[in-house]
Amino acid sequence: LNGNLFFSTENDDFIKDGSSDPAKPRVLSPQLIDATLRAGQPLLGLVPLRAGHYSLAVAFPLLDRTGPTAISTLYLHVDHLLPAFAASVNAPAFFQYDNGALDQGTDPTLWQRLANQLTPHHDRRVRNESYEGRVYTVAGLPLQDLFGEKAVILLTIEDITTAYWRDILLDALSHGSVIVALTLFLGGLHWSLRRAFCPLNQVIGVLNALGRGDARMPKLTANSSRDDEIGRLANTVEQFHQAQVARSQLTKLRQELHIAASIQRSLLPASFPKRAAFDLFAELHPFGEVGGDFYDFFDLPDGRLGLVIADVSDKGVAAALFMAVARTVIHAVAQIVPDPGCCMEQANALLSEDNATAMFVTVCYGTLDPVSGEFRYANAGHNPPYRIAADRTVTALPLTGGMALGIIGDLPFAEGRLVLEPGERLLFYTDGVTEAINPRNEEFTTHRLEATLALAPDNPQSLIATVTKAVQTFADGAPPADDLTLLALAYRGPAQESLKPAGLKPR
Repeated sequence: LNGNLFFSTENDDFIKDGSSDPAKPRVLSPQLIDATLRAGQPLLGLVPLRAGHYSLAVAFPLLDRTGPTAISTLYLHVDHLLPAFAASVNAPAFFQYDNGALDQGTDPTLWQRLANQLTPHHDRRVRNESYEGRVYTVAGLPLQDLFGEKAVILLTIEDITTAYWRDILLDALSHGSVIVALTLFLGGLHWSLRRAFCPLNQVIGVLNALGRGDARMPKLTANSSRDDEIGRLANTVEQFHQAQVARSQLTKLRQELHIAASIQRSLLPASFPKRAAFDLFAELHPFGEVGGDFYDFFDLPDGRLGLVIADVSDKGVAAALFMAVARTVIHAVAQIVPDPGCCMEQANALLSEDNATAMFVTVCYGTLDPVSGEFRYANAGHNPPYRIAADRTVTALPLTGGMALGIIGDLPFAEGRLVLEPGERLLFYTDGVTEAINPRNEEFTTHRLEATLALAPDNPQSLIATVTKAVQTFADGAPPADDLTLLALAYRGPAQESLKPAGLKPR
């Protein structure tokens, strides 16, 4: 302790007072004595020294049995306490007046540098101050005097520049790491979702395209083994897409087949001739859109009538194309080769040459002299025509032993000859008639055809209608297995025909 003072309450006088020493504080005063007696307990606080500094003082009453008898004060210069406090906190310490002026401190040089930058502390708080590129932490603690009033502020000033910038760097690195981690997480999440929903995006694209009527979409890449909703949906839509593509292709193919069928029908004679010597009619019922059967009739240069019925070995578009070629060849050769056998020989040579498809056609070609009724024919592997007499006797024309056209090029073809009597009829047909089947897998056969012809009307159109109905009734709804073609001729008797009668033009 730097000193003590006593005041006696009995004689109301100081026992010892250091007031004569200018370095000692004037501690005891009537106000302090009164406050101490009223408090009845020690009072602790700062007191000013005469030299302008502060000391830490405590005033407490001395008691006997009757009550307070004296007041004692103890004081200690803070010059001894401030360095110890600064050492304990490892930072310079200062006393600052309420107006911001310095009372005393452990580092006056630091105070001089920062005095103009520091704002007075009026409460207990910590703040950072920057000066000349350095950062300081300033902590303030208000201290009271013996009467409880604020006397000075205890400050600590610590240079935290290195720690401050280290914290700034760590904060930046921390925030940067969080941002990078968040970016990587979001990027990974985006990639994962994009990968997971890729089949769904493709599904949406395909559905949008199909909604626009565009089936030309790439195949979906969804893994067929993927066992989740998106994978199953993608596979389902892919199947639907393929079905739409197949349907589109089928529709296009049907359109093309329809056009091909129209072209094929245009190759057949457009009308039937009206002659006094004969009546003629024909029908073709293709198995599909297009077929390999065909019939033809045309005037020859010498006034005879040429009749053709044929059946190509295959079906469909290939048969239709070969049919068009065969019809054109036979028609052209018949105009310059009068005999049916020689005509078949020449046509066979042309069709056999460069026949890469190895297709062939069975043909029955005959010529009718409308004046004499003479009918000459050559059969190239075809079903023999039927001759129906006026008394309804039905007989098949004898075969001439010819082979189908297009197989072997250098072959002779024999001819058959007969003279039709007035009222007799000829029926040419393809195997689609006799080989028609019913639900019991039974064929119509030539026997049923002969029985039908024996009861058929004389008119060629009615005759063909009767045969067609008989075949359809026998089939009983069973789908046809081949083209069905019929050509009927009714000979009325000798007549004087012009060389090229009107109504039938060379084709």
